Order: sequence, then C-alpha cells, then structure tokens
Amino acid sequence: MDTVDWFGLGPGEAYPDTSEAVRVGRFSAAIDEMQTPYVYPQENGSRRQVREARLVDVTNRGLHVMASPAVALTVRRWTSEDLAAARHTTDLRARDRVFVTIDASQHGVGSSSCGPGTQPGYRLDARPAALTLTFRPV
Repeated sequence: MDTVDWFGLGPGEAYPDTSEAVRVGRFSAAIDEMQTPYVYPQENGSRRQVREARLVDVTNRGLHVMASPAVALTVRRWTSEDLAAARHTTDLRARDRVFVTIDASQHGVGSSSCGPGTQPGYRLDARPAALTLTFRPV
C-alpha cells in the first residue's frame, strides 16, 4: 500500500483537542506523508471523523473501508509498540506491511510527554461503544 484516500477531517492530523486547523472533505496522501515527525516519537497522524477510506498500491488496488459512525484512522509502516519504544524518529523503521488503526474514540493529545496533560474536556473515559466497519477489496 502506498496511498490513503479518505473522506473525513483533513488534510492534516487531528485529535479531539487539535481539530481547529482541519476541515471535512476528501483527501489523499502517501502513507509516509500521514506521519508527523515530532522530535520525540509519539502518537501522531490520526485522521478523525473518517467515514470511508481507500488504501491502495501503485496499481490502484487495495482495501476500501467504510465506518459508521465515523472513526479515527491512523495508517503507518510501524506498529504502535515500535512507536512507543522509539527514542528518536530515526529509530522508526518501516516494516514490510502497513498497519491500520481504527479508533471509535480517542484521548486528546496532551499526554505530559513534552508538556501538560490532557485537559479534562478531552480525556477519554472507558465506556461502551458500537460501530460498523465494512472492508472490501478495491
């Protein structure tokens, strides 16, 4: 997979407390362009309110994902565990596959990794959630 096309918030990353600079629309980006190279590697690259997405290779073949209600979508070439273990962006090595994370909800970005914790209105508390995902080949 090389490219992600989605309908949701974009073109840049967005989290519950950082959505002021994004808008709803159809967007496309190379998978590597969906990452934000923070000085200290941490969660990044999520696209919120995604209703549908296509992950395709150079021949335009791949996977079509539909979600109801809208979800947060993160696509990267390393695992969440790789990201958590990295001390520097150079520690992140692309694997031979793409890792897709679909979240029903997310915590705000404030995490005390390099500043204050998440503000109370953006904290994610555990609660039941239901969503429908449809996967189809492209």
